[in-house]
Amino acid sequence: MKRTFLLFLIVIPVWLVSCSDSKKKTTNNTNNNQLLGYAEVLNACLIRDACDVMPLGYISPCVTSHYEQTALENQQAIWNEIYSCVLAAEGNCTTVKQCFGNGALPVTCDPSTNKGRCEGDVRYWCDSFNRQMYAMNCRDSGMTCVMGDDGNPQCSLNTCTEGEYEPLCDGDKQRVCANGYINTTDCTVMGLPCTLLQTEENVFQPFCMGEGAQCDPAEYEGTCSGTLKTDCSGLGVVQQVDCSQLPGSKTCVMTVNGPSCNAAGTECELGEEDCLDDFTARVCLDGTYYLVNCTELGFTRCTGRGAQSDIGAHCTR
Repeated sequence: MKRTFLLFLIVIPVWLVSCSDSKKKTTNNTNNNQLLGYAEVLNACLIRDACDVMPLGYISPCVTSHYEQTALENQQAIWNEIYSCVLAAEGNCTTVKQCFGNGALPVTCDPSTNKGRCEGDVRYWCDSFNRQMYAMNCRDSGMTCVMGDDGNPQCSLNTCTEGEYEPLCDGDKQRVCANGYINTTDCTVMGLPCTLLQTEENVFQPFCMGEGAQCDPAEYEGTCSGTLKTDCSGLGVVQQVDCSQLPGSKTCVMTVNGPSCNAAGTECELGEEDCLDDFTARVCLDGTYYLVNCTELGFTRCTGRGAQSDIGAHCTR
């Protein structure tokens, strides 16, 4: 963690990075002591969807969020445990649903009247889409369950009071107080360290930012050198990120908006997914098609959704 002095107020938008061999066929080699790989999370997302647990229009966002948004919020280990449970269920949907209910079947709920609760370290929340009360054990990511000021349960290190809690860098994790609880952002997911910046006298704020020369974001011309992206951040500091170290398979690509860490593969575009035949789901992740035989996950066929059965790739009975 670095401490840098900037004697002016800084406003920075929240940003995220975008989240094997060709036509890879997935296998299940789950190891609960390790984070799951792309293929395993893809299998878990297909199974979860087939069992009508938080059903999806498209499967790829379920996979990429596990390595991007979920990891950024320090919750990847929680979902790793849930998905490991899903993979071990061997297509038994009753068992799969119990993986999302802390060992019990989820019950119906009304999100307008029941936002959820905390039971020790376990967070129960009402999913607004399919109106089921799901559960996750916050302890799996070293956190506990707390109630936010908005009445929603959250996984966090603790409750806090804005103005009293001192924001900090905990290694490369950013900790700030918002909505009555400590919010964590893992800067390593963006390929950056956490740095404390002095935004005004005696006031420090943590940002995901590395050391670099000063620059003008409006004038600086970013570059790609292999997988290395060099650009000017919104804070006016030159930043270098090795795209190959980001989640998934990324490389540096020049776009109309400058250099960007994008998919390394060129076989397909994110969001392209369909049924290759009656049994095989084909899903594009980081520019590469992943193939999954639904029968190997315990289901009978692959189908699309919608009136034309052409939305996404979904395993079904």
